[in-house]
Amino acid sequence: MLELYVLKETRTVLRRERRSNPPYLADNVKEGLMEMVEYGRSNRWYNDYDSEIEFCKKHGFDFLQVWYKGGTLQGDKIAEPKEKTILEKGFPIIIHALFEIEDYDKYREDLLRILKYLHHKEVIIHPVCHPLQSDSIFKLAECNKQLTELFYNNGITVYIENNSKLDPINYLPNELKIIFDCSPKTEFLLDIAHIDSYEHLQKIIDVRFPKCLHVSDKHFSVIHEHLPIGQGDLDFQKIFNNYIKGYNGKIIFEVVTDVDDEIINSKEIIQTIVNQV
Repeated sequence: MLELYVLKETRTVLRRERRSNPPYLADNVKEGLMEMVEYGRSNRWYNDYDSEIEFCKKHGFDFLQVWYKGGTLQGDKIAEPKEKTILEKGFPIIIHALFEIEDYDKYREDLLRILKYLHHKEVIIHPVCHPLQSDSIFKLAECNKQLTELFYNNGITVYIENNSKLDPINYLPNELKIIFDCSPKTEFLLDIAHIDSYEHLQKIIDVRFPKCLHVSDKHFSVIHEHLPIGQGDLDFQKIFNNYIKGYNGKIIFEVVTDVDDEIINSKEIIQTIVNQV
């Protein structure tokens, strides 16, 4: 019981330290302390930003995920200029950039500008491709390599996300291999709700073990869902014990719901599983 108490207190202290710093996510916990799992959640872009921050603080979320799309940060209730507001609020965020292949050239310098302004050391790239062609994955691999090199040289780690069948690029294990063979410096964000089966999951993590997670539930019979934990088919006890055992990174809840309790309960379920592994 004493060990459990000490672990809990250490997590509390680390969260306080992160929140007292500027709004970026530390890559490593201070020397001499064990690395801890960080819990984040997607900002509900239509909600009041201050309310979203207070919800995070009240329920133990360490950071918010804010989307970037079409050259702008997404958030109807974040005052312009959004990056200035985010910096002044002082609550940590991570940017999740939705990029078509042509967006790599169009927006990478602007995205880099925002990341540097916010003192960020990490960014998530969610690639999509319309229309999808036979050579699209190779074009994506080259664009991702160029962006990763640029950001890496500016001290920023790039996480690339796997897709579902809804946007089937960087979806198959062999496609992920093309991406990571072309750019070994790119890290992997695993969106668990984008898998089709546990076999699909195993083949993906055989290519690259994730350093960051998107977590939500889904039904295997549905192409694309982001449900509260426990409302779909995914067995998270099985996933964390059998497939990503030892995972120790960021866990971001992409639970699509307006019901606060569903977000809170989702975190409690995953946190209990993680603490038991």
